[in-house]
Amino acid sequence: MSFWSTIAYKLKEVLKKMIGVRTIEQKLHVAPVISSQMEEAIQLWTDMYKNKAPWLKEPNFANPTRIVSLGLPSMIASEKARTALLEFKSEITTPTKEVEVENPEYTKAQENNQFLGVSQQPTMKVDKPTSSTDRAEFLNEQYKKLKSKLRTQIEYGIAKGGLVIKPYVVVNNTATIEFDFIQADAFYPLSFDASGNITEAAFLQTKTEKDTIYRRLEYHKWSGNTVEILNSAYKSTNTQNQGDMSGIDLGHEVPLTEIPEWSALQSKTTIKNVNKPLFAYFKMPQANTIDTTSPLGVSGFSRAISLIKDADMQYSRLLWEYEGGELAIDIDRDALNFTTGPDGKEHTVPNQLQARLFRPVDLGESNTYQPYAPTLRDSSFLQGLNAILMRIEDAVALSRGTLSDSSAEARTATELKILKQRSYQENAEIQQAIETTLKDVIYIMDVYCDLYNITKKGEYDVNFEWDDSIIVDIDTELTKRLSLMQNGLTSKLELRMWYFGETERQAEEALKKIETESVSTMENELMVNSRFEENEEQKLNFNNGNK
Repeated sequence: MSFWSTIAYKLKEVLKKMIGVRTIEQKLHVAPVISSQMEEAIQLWTDMYKNKAPWLKEPNFANPTRIVSLGLPSMIASEKARTALLEFKSEITTPTKEVEVENPEYTKAQENNQFLGVSQQPTMKVDKPTSSTDRAEFLNEQYKKLKSKLRTQIEYGIAKGGLVIKPYVVVNNTATIEFDFIQADAFYPLSFDASGNITEAAFLQTKTEKDTIYRRLEYHKWSGNTVEILNSAYKSTNTQNQGDMSGIDLGHEVPLTEIPEWSALQSKTTIKNVNKPLFAYFKMPQANTIDTTSPLGVSGFSRAISLIKDADMQYSRLLWEYEGGELAIDIDRDALNFTTGPDGKEHTVPNQLQARLFRPVDLGESNTYQPYAPTLRDSSFLQGLNAILMRIEDAVALSRGTLSDSSAEARTATELKILKQRSYQENAEIQQAIETTLKDVIYIMDVYCDLYNITKKGEYDVNFEWDDSIIVDIDTELTKRLSLMQNGLTSKLELRMWYFGETERQAEEALKKIETESVSTMENELMVNSRFEENEEQKLNFNNGNK
């Protein structure tokens, strides 16, 4: 891409974004707080993820250079999402507490005059839900739908720096909860609180019918434990760049009822007594180097953009080396047969193989042909490409060998494991960000259950289990933690929470149950031993009496 072409591209993207921002500002009378630097960066990340980076090009008459993509942005985002959600497990349950109830086995044993152990008392302890289970069961069923889509959506969030998950209620015969996923280039933060959490935002949704495109602008504002939601619809015949919802004019406003899918929506809704906005924002945890004052997240490959460009350039050089080094034979024009073409001029008419193999030139020598078979320099190009890929892995916190060939660096299992530690910290931070987002989503679902009277009120617990076996040897880690517990440096509670992914309450209940069962088993063993010794003594006395 030439210098002026690059300038034109950037100017076009900036103007598109400015048009979109002004349009939203006009419609909502609110100024978006996203900076022009972040707008440009999000657009660039989106283009790179779609293999449409500005430096990519096909050859043309003016410039025969071809630059192709290695697909690194999508590979990086996919690998980060895959690693973060590997063996991911989460479930919504009803909290329980231990209560005493009548022991049916005690009554039955008494009636049959059977021997009872010390632990077989008139009452027994059981786990009982602390509230109705309807709420937790309903939430868990809706949660399953979200989890089935999470892998793909988190990849989009990692690629573009953030993702909004917005639950909403659908009422047919029964009420269910569905989820909107709004990517970073389709939502607009309008204000933040002191902690950097988004408290006001606008979202765009599109629907295309032939040459007409409909857009729904949804506005959320949370203030003083009250959420205000506005919905409006717009119609436009400008389908240019319709995939870029931020870069074009919304069109003229139409009633929501004009679009069947949006006809049930209210133009204005106010919901009170909520502790946070009714949308959840997943944010990539790394620091924002594009705009250090912005609380928005940045792409998982944002720190490697120039390196990714270098890799694409180097890969394109490698392809040209293969293409330019193809076997050919330079043959004198006098050695070829000519025929008269439709234009009245003489042409050679070789077949497809001959056209690729023979290159007619004026050798000016007695020989009529000479082979063209240069020595390929592919090994040097590959080494250079591999070095760039390693730099990219370091920049985006991927372990060596994810993109590059790390065989030259790590030859043993221990060395490979050490290299994998590079990505451990960021992977854990992404998992924590996902967990925070999902907790917010579940809270919103619970609010909607109350608002629409979908189920009875009830408490719920959420447990998360993140599998790090790709980085941590689980057996070795368990041995270490057991040793810490035995030396009084950690507790059984902490060990259960780590190993089983339980909440603190679930771990406490499990330990109480284990302790009760252990006491019961010990008492039974003591009783059995006591009865055995008693029987042995009776036998001994009986034998002595007979003597």
